[in-house]
Amino acid sequence: MTDPIANYLTMIRNALQAKHQKVDIPSSKLVVEITKLLKDEGYITNFKITEDGSKTILRIYLKYGPKGECVLSGLQRISRPGCRVYSS
Repeated sequence: MTDPIANYLTMIRNALQAKHQKVDIPSSKLVVEITKLLKDEGYITNFKITEDGSKTILRIYLKYGPKGECVLSGLQRISRPGCRVYSS
């Protein structure tokens, strides 16, 4: 896995399209911090970190609106390893 953030966003997008209630993602410090931001902003219901043998898994509980629509939509990676975008 060369880009864990792109993998993270893709797994969430796929789970939202399939209307899953939760998604399991390989955990890292950066992924956990991004997930904390999503929870603080109200885009996901909750998350928890679990140990599965030697690897750490981040379980994210997705949030949907009253009619079943995705609360989190339009996920897109702006700054990529091959094309960095900086802000000032």
